[in-house]
Amino acid sequence: MKSQCVLLFRDPEFYLQNSTLADWTSLVSEARQHALLGSIYFLLRDVNLLEQVPTAVLSHLTTGFHYAEKQKITLLKELLELESVFASVEFPCILVKGVGYRLAGLPFSRGRVFSDIDLLIPHDNFPQALSLLTDAGYLESGMSDYDRRYYIEWSHQHPPLTHFLRGSNIDLHHHIFPVSSTSGLAIKPIFENAIRLTGSSFSVPSTPFLFVHAAVHLFYQEETHKLVKDLCDLKQLYETCMQTYSTEQLFNAASDMHAEAAVFYALDTLRWLFYLKIDEDILTKLAKHSSTYRRWQMQFLLKHLLNKTTMSSFAHLAWFVRGHLLKMGVGTLIYHSMAKFWEYRKIRKMQSQEQKQIDDAARPPDAR
Repeated sequence: MKSQCVLLFRDPEFYLQNSTLADWTSLVSEARQHALLGSIYFLLRDVNLLEQVPTAVLSHLTTGFHYAEKQKITLLKELLELESVFASVEFPCILVKGVGYRLAGLPFSRGRVFSDIDLLIPHDNFPQALSLLTDAGYLESGMSDYDRRYYIEWSHQHPPLTHFLRGSNIDLHHHIFPVSSTSGLAIKPIFENAIRLTGSSFSVPSTPFLFVHAAVHLFYQEETHKLVKDLCDLKQLYETCMQTYSTEQLFNAASDMHAEAAVFYALDTLRWLFYLKIDEDILTKLAKHSSTYRRWQMQFLLKHLLNKTTMSSFAHLAWFVRGHLLKMGVGTLIYHSMAKFWEYRKIRKMQSQEQKQIDDAARPPDAR
C-alpha cells in the first residue's frame, strides 16, 4: 500500500480524478496520523479543488482546518508570553522548524499543528536563555540522570521544557545537530542570515536556510513516525523557496552550513518521490559531496517505509540504526546502547520488586 498523502501532494488534481473510496479512507487515516488534515485542506483550497472532494472526506479536512486555526491562536498567545521573557536580551533568538514556517508567513504553514516551539540560541548565550525560561516557569520534565546527561553532553538541545501552568513545550537548541556527530555542520550562517520579525524579539531563518535545516533533519533523523509529514513539508518548502530565491542562493546556504550532502539527498528525494523538476546544475554541484551508497540506501529505505511492503519492518529498524550512526558514530552508539540497556534492565528489576511487594500484600495471610 502506497502513502496516499505522498500521492496527493505529488499531484492533487490527478489524485482527485483517480482515487477510489478506499484511497480516500486511507488518506484520511494517514493524514490524521501525521497531522496533515489542515494542510491538505489549504492545499486543495488553493488550487480550487475542495468542491471535488467527497463530502465525508471534506468534513474531516474541515475539522483539521478548524483545529489548526484554534491551535494557531494558542501558539500566538504563547509567543506573546515569550516576547516578555526575551524582550531585553541582546543575543539572537531564532524560531525554527514549524513555528519558524508559520512566523515567516510561508503559505504552506497554514493548517499545520505544533507540538512544541523550537528556539535556537547561540551556544555562548545558552545558559542565560535557559535561566530566563526557568524563571518564567518553563521546567524540565522528569527523566533519568543518564538521559539528562545525554541531552547536555551529546545532544544539540536542552532537555524539553514545559510551562508548569500552561503546559506549553519548548525545545531550546544551540545547534541543529547533535554535538556528538562528526558531520561538521556549521550553525553560525543561520544566525547571520536570519530575518528579524517586525516589532519582535525573535527572528526566523531565511527560506534557503529553513530548507537546509529541513534537509538535514530529514537525512539524519532516526524516527519514522513523522516521515510523511516531513517529506510533504520539504516538498512545499522547496517550491516556496524557489518562488523567491534562486538555486544558486540555495546552494550557497548549503555550502555555508557544510550541508551539501544532506541537501543533495533531499533534492534527489523530491525529484524521484514527487516528480519535481530540480535544476541539474545544483544537483551536479551538490552531488560531489554525496555518497552513491548513501543515496541508494536512503531511496531503498524510504520506498519500503512509505509503501508498506514486506520489508517495512526491516526498513524501520535500519532507518533507526542508520540515523543513530550518523548522529553518534559507532563507538558512541555502542556505549549509548549498552547504557540504555542496563538502565532499562534496572527499571524492569525495580518494577518487578514493586509488583512482588504489591502481590505479597494482597495475598491472603494463609497463602503467604
